[in-house]
Amino acid sequence: MANSIELKFKKIQKEFLEFLKFTKGHADTTCYNYNSDLNIWIAWLTEEGKDWRKCQPLDTEHFVSYLAKNKVGPHAIARKISCLSTFYKWAKRNNHVEEDPIYQIEKPKRPRRMPVWLETEEQDAFTKAVRNYDDIPDNIYGRSKPSSIKIRQRYELLFELIQKSGLRISEALSLKSADVRVVDGVAKSVRVIGKGNKERQVPLPESFGRVLALSIADKYRDEFLFAKKPGCRPVSHHAARAYLKKMIDKAGIEKKVTPHKLRHTYATRLLEKDVQLVDIQTLLGHESIATTQIYTHAGQERLSKLVADI
Repeated sequence: MANSIELKFKKIQKEFLEFLKFTKGHADTTCYNYNSDLNIWIAWLTEEGKDWRKCQPLDTEHFVSYLAKNKVGPHAIARKISCLSTFYKWAKRNNHVEEDPIYQIEKPKRPRRMPVWLETEEQDAFTKAVRNYDDIPDNIYGRSKPSSIKIRQRYELLFELIQKSGLRISEALSLKSADVRVVDGVAKSVRVIGKGNKERQVPLPESFGRVLALSIADKYRDEFLFAKKPGCRPVSHHAARAYLKKMIDKAGIEKKVTPHKLRHTYATRLLEKDVQLVDIQTLLGHESIATTQIYTHAGQERLSKLVADI
């Protein structure tokens, strides 16, 4: 019986993920996270001998307790409950369940995380490290130094783009030459399809715009900006994160820096230039200004530390 219930869940789970991806336009990473959270939920229910179609709010509370006892962090717990809430709302709307066991429970609050960004000196050190090719060997794994330099330059352009535009890593890697608006040899802006399939135009600084325009001069319009080779798919998120970590280590920066932290760096620089929060919201593609407001909290915390010993 348990197997048939689980198999039924897997079928419905697949339909739900297709709904998220093709109807709601969620990114692959979001769908992957939802899939992972649902797998944890059904595994726990199976172990407890419970039917996912007949769960009660108390079952959800027990699930939260189970996660906490297994040292799952508050952010991860909140995400899992958010996932289940979205899933059961959809399942009830499509007559897969009669009741929503998440609706009545008190949702765990996500503790506020202060964003991490690079200070100006750290950005300079990072840029210097990326542009210094002395650490590239003449030959590694059958790859010549000129080939390795091209790879370094591809990542240099990717990381610089995020710092100059605030794009999410998924948005940057999805860019094609046709998405770049070039005027008189300068890339003025990039067309981005963000979360929920929402389109926005993100302007670029002129100095970087010249570099970007030059880099795509020989590319076809339907070619990915960060393809491994002409006509190929772009590099993976995992590869970009791994290369960024290598460059951050090379620069001697001790912070844990991911591509998303480069996005935070862009937002922080804008805030330091007194750019209005509503404009930063538009540039970053945040649906709610509440998401953007975290940067003002970060700024206040930073100021508090500066005056703490006065």
